[in-house]
Parts: sequence; C-alpha cells; structure tokens
Amino acid sequence: MKGSVKFGLILLGAVLLLIGVIDMTSKKPIIWDRTFDAKDKNPFGAYVLRQELKHIIDQRNVDVKRPLYEYLDSTQGTAMNLLFYTSYFSLGEAAGNKLLDYVSQGGKAMIIAETIDYTLLDSLNIKVKDFYGYKKGVDIKSHLRVKLTNDNTKIHYAKSDLSEVFSKLPKNATILGGITYQDYLLPNFVEVRVGKGRLYLHLTPDLFGNYYLLNSASQYAYAAKALSYLNDKPIAWYDFKANIDQYRTPLRVLLTNEGLRQAWYVLLGGLILLLVFKSKREQRAVAIVKPEPNLSKEFCETIATLYYENGTPGNMVDKKIDYFLHDLRSRFHMDTLELRENGFCEELAERSGVPLTETQQLIGLIIRMQGTQVHDLTELRQINEIIEDFKHKAKMI
Repeated sequence: MKGSVKFGLILLGAVLLLIGVIDMTSKKPIIWDRTFDAKDKNPFGAYVLRQELKHIIDQRNVDVKRPLYEYLDSTQGTAMNLLFYTSYFSLGEAAGNKLLDYVSQGGKAMIIAETIDYTLLDSLNIKVKDFYGYKKGVDIKSHLRVKLTNDNTKIHYAKSDLSEVFSKLPKNATILGGITYQDYLLPNFVEVRVGKGRLYLHLTPDLFGNYYLLNSASQYAYAAKALSYLNDKPIAWYDFKANIDQYRTPLRVLLTNEGLRQAWYVLLGGLILLLVFKSKREQRAVAIVKPEPNLSKEFCETIATLYYENGTPGNMVDKKIDYFLHDLRSRFHMDTLELRENGFCEELAERSGVPLTETQQLIGLIIRMQGTQVHDLTELRQINEIIEDFKHKAKMI
C-alpha cells in the first residue's frame, strides 16, 4: 500500500514537471484583443502608455480607481487634467454631466475611445460615423495615413482599421488631427471648448497602444504630441477596469475598506465551517409520504349526481333494488332469486329483526317495481325511503 502511494506521488510530480517544462518552452500566442487596459502588455493594451506618461507629460500623474462622480465631487477646483483611455466611453448621465461641469469651470479632459456615449456627443452637438476605407468601391485602406494639424508628418498604421471619424462638429470645436487620403482629411481628433475649459476627443485608441509606441519613433511622437495638450497640469488617469469591477459588485463598500473586508471574509469562513459541521452531525430529513385518500364517498356522490341530472329515475330504481338485494345476500346469506317464494319474507323478517308486515311491504314493493318498465321520481323516492328505513331497523348501516 505504501509503495503504491509513493509511486503515485512520484508520477504526479513528474506530470506536473512535464507540464511546467512544456508551458515554459512553448511559444506564447500573441493576443491582439483591444483591451486598452493599463495592466495589459498585449499589442493593444496600455501598459507602455501608462508607464511612459510621466516622460511624455512632465507632470505628476495619479490613477483614479473610484467612480468618476465621487472623484470629481471630492476634488477642489480644477487642479487635475483628466485622461480617459478605453474602447467604449460611457459613464452614465449623472457622471457625464459632472464631467462637463468640471470642464466648464476651467478644467481639461481628454477622451480617447473608439465609441463615445451618444448622450455626451449629442449634448456637444457632435456626430460620428464609420469610415470603412472604401471610395467608390475601391479599397484605399493601405493609402490611409494619420496626421496632426500642427504637424505635416503623415504616419501609416498597418495593424489598425482607421474607421471612426467625426461627421458633424459645432462651431466651438477645433480639428487637431485626422485620417488623410491624398488631399482629404477626415477628423478623428478635436478640441471642444466647454465654458472656460477644453474637452479633447480622439476616436482612434489603437494609435496609443503598446504595439505602436514600441514600433517606431514617429508613432511614439504622434502619441506624445496628441497628449501634450494636457501638459499644463497633473494628469488623473481614469482606471476603467478598476471602476468596472467596483460597479459590478454590490459589496464594493465592504471590499474597499480593509477592516470591513476582513470581517466579511471571517464571516464567510465561519458560515462555511458551520455548514460543514452541521451537515455531518444532522441526519438528512426523511420525507413524509401521506397515504392515498379514500375518495369512495366522493366518487359515489359524483355518480349519483350524474344519474340524477341525467333524468332517468327508472335506471336509479333498478340500481337501488340491485344494491339492496346484494346487501341481503352478503349480510343475511339469503338467495334473492327466491324473492317471490313463500316463506322468503318470514325468513328475512326473522334474520333482520324487522317486523313481518314491514318486510312484506318492502318485498312487495320491490316485486311490483321490478315488473314495471317505467318509473318516475315519486317511485324513486318511495323505494329509497322504504329501503333506507329497513336498513336502519335491520342495523345494516
């Protein structure tokens, strides 16, 4: 027994070691998902941008890991420039209005997102459309370039589809950059004046991903120049992933406080231990199986009702007589085929204890009704009353 256990442990260790060697030596696939998250090192993550932000913008920068409304509500004045980098920008109506109020007071905010919430765009009188890279049926994607309006350098981005552009802009908007094809410029980067502040909108977050920042100096320079509009104040980087996780759990108040979080885990651990011990000490509940109810009475009532509503008292008279004769045979062991024979009434009266005159009256009525084909309700009531009276006196019920 001990030898088999030892062999099993050695085999398990060898399998785990082999799995580790295969995992370390195998070539990891490149994940091209567009996460735009500061922790992701895949080509379209934001790890490089987050690390290089302190070099690109010569200002202090912090991460905002709580809901934007709470952060702005606790911020004094407009001391920070806000930076939002994501695939889909949507904060909700209340937080969106709070952001616009912050900007209008003299703040700055830059939103770099492929899709921006329609409510926010509509409040700014801005529209966006998909530009698929086709012109009159001709694929022109390979000819598309990106440039800033204050820089004549046109940069090619081979790994991205340059599709989102602004189709309508208000008078208080300034085009800062766009997608070019020959002499055409389709804006994808604009500045919108909101009150005393500025709101910057960029529709191509791919250009700020890890791949392009490490791919060439010109692509790195594009990102640096685009972000330079926020170079006058410290940067507050809004961490979407942290805030999404907070939004998803209703226990975020408990989990964000260290003392409450520890108490919550202790409570869960105690409940699990209690359930484990109770499950071992208590017997499983035995289900109570109730016997099937006796519905004979209800069945008889139903049949009687059907007979009564059918309007055929003759049939009921015959059934009443047949059941009564059956009871005589079962109770007094008498041959009811001898109903018309002399001495039958005397014997029945003697065995049942019912007076002879009443017994003769009952048997005479039965013989008379058996010889009649048609009966009415009066006869049905008569035969029923006299049979029931006989049964009571004979103690048959």
